[in-house]
Amino acid sequence: GDQTNLPPAAPGGGAAAPAGGGAPAATATVTGKISFEGAAPPNEKIQMSADPYCQQKNPTAMTETVKVSDGGLENVIVFVNSGVPNASFPTPTDPVMIDQHDCNYVPHVFTMQTNQPLKIKNSDATLHNIHAWAEKNMPFNIGQPVQNMETQKTFTTEEVPLPVRCDVHKWMGAFIGVFHHPYHTVTKAGGTYELKLPPGNYEIVAWHEKFGKKTMMVEVKDNDKKELAFSFNAIDKASD
Repeated sequence: GDQTNLPPAAPGGGAAAPAGGGAPAATATVTGKISFEGAAPPNEKIQMSADPYCQQKNPTAMTETVKVSDGGLENVIVFVNSGVPNASFPTPTDPVMIDQHDCNYVPHVFTMQTNQPLKIKNSDATLHNIHAWAEKNMPFNIGQPVQNMETQKTFTTEEVPLPVRCDVHKWMGAFIGVFHHPYHTVTKAGGTYELKLPPGNYEIVAWHEKFGKKTMMVEVKDNDKKELAFSFNAIDKASD
């Protein structure tokens, strides 16, 4: 039939989509910077001599626990904690990749959706053993002894943070945020982030592996552009 003469949707009507319906359009943008106040604690040099391959590949490796650039904190997971529309969100089919490269996890912190494929790759010519220390999801522990080996996994349940460790190389660690919705991201260089959201009232959480959680509220209308700034400092601590 001819679909062109449908009546226009009532403004904001999408936000009341019935449970299980499609998600309302994410027309609003929330951007911000996660500042780091004061002197950042120094990252330590990683001692890789336990594996000569790693030592040779990455002689100057440093921990990534606190990564500050341009006064902003990187590797912070920023996500909608409450106010998510009651809708069913399509599962992204593009896999997210975690690569074991020069005996480090790349990326160190990332987010993904439930049931989205996670591709685990070993780019190194040494054995890695990726161990997901999940509490809400099924934990797994897989050895990848061969260079360029790939394994695929999914997580069925929301979990943040979901820590990943290597049983062979104790310095290797990464953190995953798993969400049932698409409203999440990780801060980039300069501590900046951007979230696309449908109109609504949201509780936004910023989580960092060392400094813990900060929470702020934001209300956005259709096509709004809002700034939401968070700030961490060296004496903040993760509670768990």
